[in-house]
Amino acid sequence: MGHSLKHQEGSKKASPKSESTPSGRPFRIIIVGGGVAGLALSHALVRVGIDHVVLEKGLVAPDWGSSISLWGNGSRILSQIGCFEALQAAALPLKMLHVRGPDGKAYNQEPYFDMMMERNGYECLTMERREFLRIIHAQHPAKEYIKEHSRVVDIVDGPDGVSVKLENGTVEDGDIVIGCDGVHSTIRELMWRNANASIPEYISTKEKRCLGINDMHWVTHQDLSFLILTQPDKIYFFVNWKMPQQSRWPTKAKWNNEEAEEAAASVLELPISDSAVFGELWRNKLRAHLIGLQEGTFEHWHFGRVALVGDSVHKVTPNFALGANCALESSASLLNEVYDLLATTKAGGKPTKEAISAAFRRYQQTREPRQKDAANASAFLTRIHAWDGFLNRFTMKYLWPIQGQGFYADKLADLCAGAPKFNFLPVTYKLPASYKWRDDAEASSQGKSRSGGVPGLVELVLIIGFFILAYFLTAGRST
Repeated sequence: MGHSLKHQEGSKKASPKSESTPSGRPFRIIIVGGGVAGLALSHALVRVGIDHVVLEKGLVAPDWGSSISLWGNGSRILSQIGCFEALQAAALPLKMLHVRGPDGKAYNQEPYFDMMMERNGYECLTMERREFLRIIHAQHPAKEYIKEHSRVVDIVDGPDGVSVKLENGTVEDGDIVIGCDGVHSTIRELMWRNANASIPEYISTKEKRCLGINDMHWVTHQDLSFLILTQPDKIYFFVNWKMPQQSRWPTKAKWNNEEAEEAAASVLELPISDSAVFGELWRNKLRAHLIGLQEGTFEHWHFGRVALVGDSVHKVTPNFALGANCALESSASLLNEVYDLLATTKAGGKPTKEAISAAFRRYQQTREPRQKDAANASAFLTRIHAWDGFLNRFTMKYLWPIQGQGFYADKLADLCAGAPKFNFLPVTYKLPASYKWRDDAEASSQGKSRSGGVPGLVELVLIIGFFILAYFLTAGRST
């Protein structure tokens, strides 16, 4: 299933491998950020021989962050670059999902992750973010492309190329820049500056403020929720509070360790299971941080020779574990456009700045609708977990157990099945999947088709309305 690199090259009559131009420098991509997206891009570029460099401001696998979870959409891409098997060997796949109320007692528990494996054909993996990055880095076949301690301070975007200036005084020259440097992206800030210098007010203030042992446990409360994932040697936990008011750019909500302890103290006695309270987790923690969760999608994903992927341009809340998977999707979509552009460029030459901008536009047009679906799904789950309003509380307490987890597994599996992959790299499927990947030609007449969204808005409103009506009819008969 899928297309091999040989087939792609044969159909385009030429491989887009880097070739020297009259100036003596081959086409070169500068990737800023050595996280999930940056490392995946580098793996793929090495495999097709495209020159590039990855600039990471610190260490590739820093002692920071909590966990990363993979659904089928991200796992398929990681399988293409030869990393999934190593990740699979290092993590115990998740199995059960326990949904718990404020008293810590489970009112719904099902093998949700087996459902997802049956639907998309990949085990659902969770591991420490640092360990995930360490493995992806260790699997890299040409680590000389990755430069640590290389903080970017400026970008000069010209008609014939782009220069990236580093804090240490050196300069990296290339043809395009891909920003993978996270939610507080320096590349995004520099792209905004360059865009507004060329076209006054191109990036509006409004857009800048748009961001505002193998089981999973959801513990729901009013305006509060716990998300807990268990592995044999570690437990990853998230405590999500609804903030009293939204915080927007340029404000960056930050709290110190003392404030984190105070926040934790307010929930120490809350149950997280039938026999444990949150304080037991907190007292035995290895590390913890109190941060402001951001969510949103920017309007402009590119300008000139600069394009953004991952958290630097789209950020989702963690409840549906879609963040890393979305970053991998954007990496694949963007690189597919760059690959096709190079394959159709005259031998010995380079694509023009206009052609590069057109490829970046196609990338955003392709990815933006799916990203909005993912963001809506994550926002929906975050709010029903925290009982944010009557309808969300009703949905989490009453509809979720009645519908069963299979209903939501269908929705997520359908979302994953529409994901992109690297079109120029082969893919091998080891397990059958009831939801066929829609970009596989042989699956076009076989795949299941359901409406997008998790869940669909009209569908949800009708379901809620039905149960509210049934509730009042029952109450009327009882009186």
